[in-house]
Amino acid sequence: MHPLVRAAAARQHGVVTRRDLQRAGVGDQEMRTRVARGEWVRLRRGAYVAAEVLAAASTQRRRHVIACSAALLTLGRAGAVVGGLSAAAVWGLPVPTAPDRDVVLLDPAQSLRSTGLRVLMTPLPPGSTTTHLDLRVTTLARTVADCARFEDLEVALVLADAARWDDRLTQADLTAVVEGMRGWRGAAAARCVADLCRAGVESPLETRVRLRLLEAGVAEPELLVTIRAEGRVVEADGWWDAAAVVMECDGRVKYRDPWGGLTTEQKHWQEKRRAEVAGAAGVRFWRVADEDLRSEAAWSAALARLRAMLAHPLPGPRRFTVTRETRRTRRAA
Repeated sequence: MHPLVRAAAARQHGVVTRRDLQRAGVGDQEMRTRVARGEWVRLRRGAYVAAEVLAAASTQRRRHVIACSAALLTLGRAGAVVGGLSAAAVWGLPVPTAPDRDVVLLDPAQSLRSTGLRVLMTPLPPGSTTTHLDLRVTTLARTVADCARFEDLEVALVLADAARWDDRLTQADLTAVVEGMRGWRGAAAARCVADLCRAGVESPLETRVRLRLLEAGVAEPELLVTIRAEGRVVEADGWWDAAAVVMECDGRVKYRDPWGGLTTEQKHWQEKRRAEVAGAAGVRFWRVADEDLRSEAAWSAALARLRAMLAHPLPGPRRFTVTRETRRTRRAA
């Protein structure tokens, strides 16, 4: 690979443009030949990536970031930034899985629709954009607010809760952005998501369960609660104090490494022992999994189990202690 092409690719997530190639003396015919041989892949008109680079992009998020880079480079508008769900992918938030998702760009001066690309005309006031992963992108707060304006409530709340994890996004920052959207399309939905999102939610499943509980009229569980009994520690996904019930969302994928250096088998055994000790001390566990949300019958059964637990406060003295935290960065070993 020519040094000029290599340097451009290194700056642009592997993407090179027709202009980059011309500077290196690579003509259109030569590039067409390389594409035909499978050495390069044409991402969009005037943007290419080496086939080996694209093959090495093992995650959908990484491939989408490459597509965002190609779109910004070829659109030719300095005011355009990555926005919406595309910005959420750039920020590493858990966007819904969808193959070949369109790249979403925001531009204060124009809208545009083409294959694989949507440019939305929307205001971008000072402070609403930044650079992340060397891409022009909306800030994390603006990204969450825009997704709340345009996406389904569940999708938007999953993104907002993920952004709030470990104080990446503060409530104050999100509220300030949402307040600045008064009169914009979808502003009411953005306010709703800002009100509902919480710090301390570790997985999309926890968000989805919280939303279902809200719809069912069940009291919202406390978050960021740690239970200690006989030297064992349980970090609750949710906690109803009066009934001493822990919400435990199983089968989740954490935003960080969940195993802390342990094998899956070791981690499962550790969690089993913790639950046994806490249970002996009077703590009860309401376990819910993805399968419980896939049908109304399954959810009704799970909800009935929880309501039965909450109907009976814990009698007698407590043989455990409860600690409430303001943030959580690492599960106890």
